[in-house]
Amino acid sequence: MPSLGLGDQPLPLWWTTDFILASPVGTPVEEEKWIVGEFNCSCVGISKCLAAYCKDDTPNACWNDISADDKASAMIYGNKMGEVALDILKKYAK
Repeated sequence: MPSLGLGDQPLPLWWTTDFILASPVGTPVEEEKWIVGEFNCSCVGISKCLAAYCKDDTPNACWNDISADDKASAMIYGNKMGEVALDILKKYAK
């Protein structure tokens, strides 16, 4: 977080990026250019993790603030994302 000027802030649980296609219509897929529109670094749609969202009144919120039931639900989604990411990495490692 120091490189973002947020050295004393906790790391977000999830990061996502919104990409914008910058290539003209008809550009072959392998030549497409994408630009980052924004970074999102909070719970990114995983509403079960909202208890870990740092705000002015909860600056030290973390994973431990999420109930066991909500953690279990969030882990299903998180594990699925991890499986997909690992499959992608394995595909390109060959």
